[in-house]
Amino acid sequence: MKLLTRYSLINLLVMVVIFWVSGVILYLFTKAILIREMDADLNGIEENVKIYVNRFNALPQSYPLDEERIKFVEKGQQKTERRFELVQLYSNREKKMHNFRKLDFPLWFNNQWYNVTLAKPLEGMRHLSSALVTISVITILIIILISVVLNGIVLRRLWKPFYESMNIMRNFKLGMVKAPVFPKTKVEEFSFMNESLLLATEKAEQDYMLLKEFTENASHEIQTPLSIIRSKLDMMMQEKELSRRQSELAKSAYSAVKKLSRLNQSLLLLAKIENQQFNNTHKIDLKEKVQDKIVQFQELWEGHKISVTSMLQKSVIIISPELLDILLNNLFSNASNHNIASGHVYIKLEQKQLIISNTGSSSPLDEKRLFRRFYKESANSNHNGLGLSIVKQISRVSAINTIYQFEDNRHSFILNW
Repeated sequence: MKLLTRYSLINLLVMVVIFWVSGVILYLFTKAILIREMDADLNGIEENVKIYVNRFNALPQSYPLDEERIKFVEKGQQKTERRFELVQLYSNREKKMHNFRKLDFPLWFNNQWYNVTLAKPLEGMRHLSSALVTISVITILIIILISVVLNGIVLRRLWKPFYESMNIMRNFKLGMVKAPVFPKTKVEEFSFMNESLLLATEKAEQDYMLLKEFTENASHEIQTPLSIIRSKLDMMMQEKELSRRQSELAKSAYSAVKKLSRLNQSLLLLAKIENQQFNNTHKIDLKEKVQDKIVQFQELWEGHKISVTSMLQKSVIIISPELLDILLNNLFSNASNHNIASGHVYIKLEQKQLIISNTGSSSPLDEKRLFRRFYKESANSNHNGLGLSIVKQISRVSAINTIYQFEDNRHSFILNW
């Protein structure tokens, strides 16, 4: 849910609650005022009744068409209490039961006490309730409409610099020559955000250039002595004066140096991928690339008596050509190195999917650790355990979803894009 939408919902909810509460308070307040005025009218009628009785020595008569009610009940020597009540009585005007305000008070007349009951209809209360509910609903609807319009126009304009800055950051890539240019805004918070983002991008760019320089220098500085050591060992092994023991030690050292060189190249490749140094993406005919790789690995598979089944459809992918070559090399090498004698490799290419499967161990690999660095199925493996980690990193920077599956004694790597 967007921030504007969440703010609008909270704002509308608060306004609805405020209006309903204020409507209820207004209704109760108005009701109290009306009852107070009604009680004042009844008090005035009471005074008029007493004046009439004292002047004319008779009880006043009420007219049947009048909505005001007056009733006299003889109580003898028993004096009743004076009190106000809300009661339901039949209204001649409304032709139904209606709310009345009633006053009972005692009256001394003709040597005995009378209980006098005065009642007046509260006709305004029902109309007042309907009017308040109608006004509240209409007001809430009008405010909701105004709020929606304001959120759609005013708030979106206010938040426009924020979304522009976020779009700039989304498209920002390390290694770009031009620094990001954020929109100017009079809002202090957005100006502070843009300044912070600019400082962060400049710092990230500096760190990126330092790391890029380090990886390039490390690649050259490490590979050079390794190449010299490997060359010297190669020359040493060709010497005729070496004993059998010395020759075995030289071969072991040569193998270790060769493994260290591959490990160095793989780690540097991972660093370059993570630093996004492969940004030259192109549309590539994946079917043609897969066919070329099959031809390259054909001799290796024939040497290990591995049969190949391929079903290739036309497919295009947007990716760095260098990364695609490394990705296919690692997947094909993995299917070859971890296969069994007289095994099988299955390659299936569809428009948005590539599946490379191979026979191998009869149990599935550990999916939680499979793509981690230096993961090996066997502790005695001669591989450095970085091949699938490189596959995962290439997939991540190239917007490819890589999945491992084990089914029918086949290990499958599925690439979706």
